[in-house]
Amino acid sequence: MGHLKLRKLIKEETIWKDKTKDEHKCKFVVHCILKVQTKQNIIKYYDVKKCNKCLSFKSISKWHNVSGCIFGELTEEQKKLPVIKALGDNYYTIGFQNLKNITYEGEEK
Repeated sequence: MGHLKLRKLIKEETIWKDKTKDEHKCKFVVHCILKVQTKQNIIKYYDVKKCNKCLSFKSISKWHNVSGCIFGELTEEQKKLPVIKALGDNYYTIGFQNLKNITYEGEEK
């Protein structure tokens, strides 16, 4: 598998698109925390940026952490950020494609 294929897979798994809004070019500018609760009541947090026009979001990649997963407790700065809540299928799901019931808890502009 080549580098281009890997980049495409990573992009597909780290972006969630809101299909309910009119088509537009998303600008991911709103820094948020994604809270995913699985069916086993396990909660995972991700560092994401949300589009300013819709609910679409993508992970903020870091070195050795392309999904933007937050390991450990949230810091005080992260607790002040807006939260996107979602339900996940199970603990082992990779990527954001299977998320359901996505809601945004923050200030709308």
